[in-house]
Amino acid sequence: MSKIPALSIDFESFQKEGFLLGHASVLSIPENFPMVEYLEHLFEFTSLESCGKCFPCRIGSTRGKEMIQGARLNGKKMDRALFNDLLETMEIGSLCALGGGLPLGVKNALQYFGDELNEHFKA
Repeated sequence: MSKIPALSIDFESFQKEGFLLGHASVLSIPENFPMVEYLEHLFEFTSLESCGKCFPCRIGSTRGKEMIQGARLNGKKMDRALFNDLLETMEIGSLCALGGGLPLGVKNALQYFGDELNEHFKA
C-alpha cells in the first residue's frame, strides 16, 4: 500500500499531491470502513445529485454504482478496463465538476487502498 502524504489544508498542497479539496471540505472515513462502500457512496451521491444534463454524469454515475454494488453484494468481479473507461468518460465528458470530479476521488482510493479494493476486480 502506498503511503498517504501529509498535507497542509490548502488548495495548492492538495492539488500538488493529486487530491482535490473541492468545496473546501475534507472527508473523514473511519479506519475500519470498507473502501468499496465508500466508492459506492460516491457514485450513488453523484447519481442522485446529477442534474441529468449530460450523459457521462447521469448514466456513468449510475453504472458505476451498479458495478460496485454487483461486486460488493453479489461477488461479481468488475472489469478493470471497463471501470477505468467509465472514470475517463466521466472525467473528460461531464459538463460540470460533479461528474468530472468524481473520478479523482475514486482514483485516489484505488491508489491508496488498492490492496483492499483489488479483490473486487477481475484478475
